[in-house]
Amino acid sequence: MMVICPICNDELEGEGENDLSLNLQEHFASRHGFTGLCDLRGGTEGTACQRSESGSLADLPYDERRIREGHHPEEAVHPGEDVMQSVRCPLCGTAVFGHAFDDLSYSLAKHLNYAHHVKVSVLGKG
Repeated sequence: MMVICPICNDELEGEGENDLSLNLQEHFASRHGFTGLCDLRGGTEGTACQRSESGSLADLPYDERRIREGHHPEEAVHPGEDVMQSVRCPLCGTAVFGHAFDDLSYSLAKHLNYAHHVKVSVLGKG
């Protein structure tokens, strides 16, 4: 999975929602100096972070996800199928959804712009 940083347009990758979300959060902290980010590693109850709503298979590494999908064909993704992807906002932990990396990137930029008033560079989707 991939998403474009809405601030600097760097491409970030991960092997699922959790991996991608953690890489995005690390990028926000190291490249853009954001502090006080949401604890996406499983913080204590009562934090501002929200649990992902993208399904139990989303947080698994790609290899393990494919194995589990093989045992539960009703959850399997068929070749060529348009699959909803997600990444969690590094500031609040809300799951943001999109069908492809550009759609996902746009959704993340829109969320950061409207929910957190972060100036973004990829909001103008064409």
